[in-house]
Amino acid sequence: MDKKELWIKVNKILWEEWNPIGVNDYGGPDDEYRGYVPSIIKLLEDNADESRIAKLLHQHANVNIGLSTGLTDHLEIAKKLKKLTE
Repeated sequence: MDKKELWIKVNKILWEEWNPIGVNDYGGPDDEYRGYVPSIIKLLEDNADESRIAKLLHQHANVNIGLSTGLTDHLEIAKKLKKLTE
């Protein structure tokens, strides 16, 4: 898969499935999570495991967005993201 296709798929998963603040549930801006795509792609290109991807999602949710989530809250999405490069 080329980088453009990977970018589109990562962005779609973040928007449709991760969506930690629920912006897509009420028609919010579809670019809400795009800023996180490059860091996730970097991990995928570095062949990071699901745990590292979950930690990054956790960091984005808790530090960047200001939520209070647990690491396990992000594991399923991390698995889906990892599968994009398998």
